[in-house]
Amino acid sequence: MRWTAFLLVFCAAAFATNAQPHRLKSAPKTVTLPVTTSSPAAHKEFEHAMADLEALRRADALNDLRAAVKRDPKFAQAQILIAHLTHDPDEQVAARARAEQLAAHVTPGERLLIRWLSGVQENNYVPAISAMNDLLAMYPQDHRTAFLAGRWLVHQRRYPQGVFVLEHAVALFPDYPAALNELAYAYAFSGNFEKASALMERYVQLQPDQPNPYDSYGEILRASGQYDAALDKYRMAIRVDPTFGSELGVADTYAVMGREAEAREEYAKALMFVTSESDRVEYELQSALTWIRENNHKQVDKSLHEVAKHAHAVGLAKLEAEANRIMAMSAPDYKDATHHLKAAEHALDEGHPISKTDREEERALVLKVVALRAAQNKSIETAAKAVAQLELMAAQSRSQIIQLAYHSAAGAVLVGQEKYAEAIPHLQEDVESPESMQLLWTAYKQSGAQEDAKILAGRLAGINEPTVEQALVVPQFRVMLADQQQQAAK
Repeated sequence: MRWTAFLLVFCAAAFATNAQPHRLKSAPKTVTLPVTTSSPAAHKEFEHAMADLEALRRADALNDLRAAVKRDPKFAQAQILIAHLTHDPDEQVAARARAEQLAAHVTPGERLLIRWLSGVQENNYVPAISAMNDLLAMYPQDHRTAFLAGRWLVHQRRYPQGVFVLEHAVALFPDYPAALNELAYAYAFSGNFEKASALMERYVQLQPDQPNPYDSYGEILRASGQYDAALDKYRMAIRVDPTFGSELGVADTYAVMGREAEAREEYAKALMFVTSESDRVEYELQSALTWIRENNHKQVDKSLHEVAKHAHAVGLAKLEAEANRIMAMSAPDYKDATHHLKAAEHALDEGHPISKTDREEERALVLKVVALRAAQNKSIETAAKAVAQLELMAAQSRSQIIQLAYHSAAGAVLVGQEKYAEAIPHLQEDVESPESMQLLWTAYKQSGAQEDAKILAGRLAGINEPTVEQALVVPQFRVMLADQQQQAAK
């Protein structure tokens, strides 16, 4: 059974009338997930944290949770949420371990929460997803738990399942801003911008004095190609709260518009509002991508070397590896690319604190680039070896990132071997990645599926996400399509 089908069956069972997971012997005494703490003050801090999380104020939510565990060091639910939200690998490891230690002393529902959020960080996806679904079944009337699950599913790019769970949260609480926000993203990322915009309008009406409704609306408008409208929303968010950090959205929008110098200015402004080193490195990484769109390889390398150096200095192995991986992706020379890929692998193996999931997912992305660059260089043996490693990883993990990395790499190698019919099913699994989409477009064209190629070309040209894959593929693809259209018109 496909993983998506497996998860949907579990979600459907969780919300069916009178449904009970097989190991639950009695109905819970409370409608919502209990919060086990000996300190009323810690409980109050926890509620503040959840309100901040629902308002997309992650840094504030983390500060409240940290305050809660200072008041009650045995506050297991607060500990696992710290592990879930923090970008600090040391803090993540410590909070997750503490939550697991305390799990025996909390309610069954809280134990399921810990098993779920801990499992997805330790690459134990099957028991983690099972725990999530048991938690949803245990508290089917808890809109906040449904929001947490739906939010996680959307972040995992499991959009149909995310829609399913978030629609339930909205059915329980029709004016629940947090669920409406995440549901809008799920629809937007699925390509349904009409529904996404309608949900965003409701979100703005419910919280006109908060910055995130405008910030989120801006992101969805940018994704749909409505750049000017997106910039208007981001600027509204800045007017509502200048400290919220919506300059990042302005910068990302300028970047996909091709206004790279202005984007770099906005990234510099956004850096003024970061509250952690991990956020600082991520913003620096985004700024470095602007040089890719300007085809300035010397500056790309210089900027990304600085990012990797910064990440190394503060112990952020995943981001150090990512910076090196991006240098490998953008390097004109294959030998230079292999050097950066080895540096990325070294960063992951150097011993910095990092969750098993983050390590394995970034390793999978590095192997994907190994396969793609080797296939481009006609180094088929090296490419095939990387695909074999990814296939083994995919067999052992249900991580969406690892699964897609395997399919993308396998498809790329098959395209390099001109085995287009065999490549197509693999590449169809990864239809959000511009790299995979471009390869799939080539496979369609070469196999005679011209109508499929035409539809895919329109989707690929319309991608407006501020990612390295978009920077490397989409601007050049748009130029190529425009040239083809001009030639056809003559």
